[in-house]
Amino acid sequence: MTILEILHKSGRNVFTTDDLVVMWDVSDRRDIIESIKDYIRRNRLYSPHRGVYTLNKEYESYELAQKLILPSYISYYTALARHGLIFQQYKEIHSFASYTKTITVDDQTYVYHKCKDVVLMNGIGIIQENNYSIASAERAVCDSLYLNRRAGFDNISNINSETLRKLARIYKNQRLQNDIDDLIKSMGKG
Repeated sequence: MTILEILHKSGRNVFTTDDLVVMWDVSDRRDIIESIKDYIRRNRLYSPHRGVYTLNKEYESYELAQKLILPSYISYYTALARHGLIFQQYKEIHSFASYTKTITVDDQTYVYHKCKDVVLMNGIGIIQENNYSIASAERAVCDSLYLNRRAGFDNISNINSETLRKLARIYKNQRLQNDIDDLIKSMGKG
């Protein structure tokens, strides 16, 4: 099986240099960099951003969002809209990561919001979907109130209040837990 066949059979389209080292089972990082450069020159790989590679220019932007900053997961406005909790659509893709950064790749803006490692590394309420991770509806609500206590929601009727309370505890933030309790009371589930 050729190196490119390995990538095509993986079911993924976006890879970091570290992904390729593991998938191609190459121990010398310089060799992998030279191979990557050769594949890019021959238009067999595309590099939308330094250290990130795709099989072609038709990649999934959520999958790319996950690879631009590691670790990260999609949340905030993007996850809220995806779960129908807000009706406004945002052009930017919002994620949580260990530091704040905005990156633009191929006319798409990726916004990363800083959160504590204890939150970032906790997989509760994170859904694995099509080669990327996205916050569940309840996790997106907690993430949003963690960032902005004035965050508003258009439709929270299907939110599970017990799951909200459980998730709020992972932030170790009393203000957030109080805000979640207030939100649950406003939902009449108090």
